[in-house]
Amino acid sequence: MSKIAQTLLYPIWGSTEDDTSYNLRGTPSEKTSPLGYSNNLLTTVYLVLHGIVGTGIFSTPATILNSIGSVGASYVLWITCWFISLFNVLIYIEFVTYFPNRNGGDVAYLEQSYPEPKFMIATVYAAVSVVLSYATSSAIAFSQYILKAADAEATTWRERGIAAGVLTGVCLMASINTKYTLKISNILSFVKVVFLAFIAITGLVVLGGHTRVRSPTANFQNAWEGTTSDGNAIANSIIDVTFSYSGFSYAFAVVAEHQKSAKEDPIRTYKTFVPLTLFVIFIFYILIITAYYAGSGTIEEIKDSGNTVVSTFFSNVFGTESATKAMSSLVALSALGHLLTAVVSHSRALRECGRQGVLPFRKFWIQVKPFGTPIGPLFITWLVNIIVILAPPAGSAYNFVVDLGTYSSDIFSLVLVIGLLQVRRQRKKAGLGYAGYKVPTALIIILILFQLLVIAIVWVPPSNGTLIGSDVTFFYATYPIVTIGLILLCIGYYLVWYKVLPKLGKFEYRYSVYRLNNGELGNSVIKVPLDKLDQWDSEHTEEIEIEPIESIYYEEF
Repeated sequence: MSKIAQTLLYPIWGSTEDDTSYNLRGTPSEKTSPLGYSNNLLTTVYLVLHGIVGTGIFSTPATILNSIGSVGASYVLWITCWFISLFNVLIYIEFVTYFPNRNGGDVAYLEQSYPEPKFMIATVYAAVSVVLSYATSSAIAFSQYILKAADAEATTWRERGIAAGVLTGVCLMASINTKYTLKISNILSFVKVVFLAFIAITGLVVLGGHTRVRSPTANFQNAWEGTTSDGNAIANSIIDVTFSYSGFSYAFAVVAEHQKSAKEDPIRTYKTFVPLTLFVIFIFYILIITAYYAGSGTIEEIKDSGNTVVSTFFSNVFGTESATKAMSSLVALSALGHLLTAVVSHSRALRECGRQGVLPFRKFWIQVKPFGTPIGPLFITWLVNIIVILAPPAGSAYNFVVDLGTYSSDIFSLVLVIGLLQVRRQRKKAGLGYAGYKVPTALIIILILFQLLVIAIVWVPPSNGTLIGSDVTFFYATYPIVTIGLILLCIGYYLVWYKVLPKLGKFEYRYSVYRLNNGELGNSVIKVPLDKLDQWDSEHTEEIEIEPIESIYYEEF
């Protein structure tokens, strides 16, 4: 095989790009984004805000308190898990410094971290991402709180109908114009910040004794009383708190669409303002949780409030129906903002999966005509979420499919953290250093240990003597078993596709890079018969322009 042909199959290191944009010869880096440049500093900040602050902080604190048992222990969880989230953000920032022209976040960084076995991580992540394209929680939350604001009966199909409608509207909006979709998202983010500040300030007023709430400091006395030692309960608490801090990765899915100018430096934005935004959210969270504990009644009343703790807080503090309706409207807007962010970000991740070349119908995944948006990935995002909203019966089945997505994210997060060490090793071997930012190795070790803990603790059985899950009516460990089974199934598919079929069909796979008319780049995976390998390798020494040219002796996968 010629030296140039080998570069189509194996890693190469930035001979034509500067050190900050070195690239493995995996999915080619699009130096000019065909999706445009709708992202800037403010949008990035708001993407982090929307990604993290959906409905979690308005619903999970009471559930977490109920699981962990005490106010003091809950604060420990909220503080500890914030540091874990910060460490994860730093991991992503180092990846950004290496790959500033790559969209997709996790999918792009995993691909670059694990070039071998060839195609495996791309195949597995792409398959899992398509199957688990879930953004349903925000659509469902929007429908629930809108019905509360309208004082309408919340029937199952009324909730599902509204959720399906808002999901469809958001996907259509994102398909037509990314710029204005993000502008609407920014407006909703501003509303969200005002809402968060209002709850936080109201909590301080309650603590000062200036509202109708009596004994606002009572719940802070004997703060450690009732702390649980139940491993399963602690596990559920950690997962719930981690979920409330997740979502910052949405901002990293649109890195390549960030405006580049003297005033808009993407690297500086991600290095400085993303961690700063996370810190501001942390302050809001602590103040809001404190507000709940001060103004939502006794400890037992807070635990019993479940997912309606914010409603309980407003009702106790203001005592008027109009205040509660206003609160429901604002939480609904918060859920809508999160949905916008999730749809835009996930469509970019799916497009990157398509550009890797391992999914069939490549044009469907990477095409941005006619509006300059990834319509194919947006359609898949809509389709999968519509099925999840409408098909499963209410209750256990819905919780189950959501848990599948959460657990798979935990597994890939662990793989990604380890992947950063892989990239460092690859760069060192290639004679390259860091690109202006380095996460301390000690923090990486902490993250690896924490992710292993989160993955393992879901297997801890409940202490009540039964094996029924807390949010489902069947075996508590069903969703991790199915998640791992799905990943193993994808690995099995890869082994058959990449190892078995070529031997049976007497061919080998080759990488081919193509360029469409508007500058879109991607990989084609080509099946080349063994007796035509030398001819293929000698002829395909350069990037193929416009479209790969088919011939009688090879075919595109």
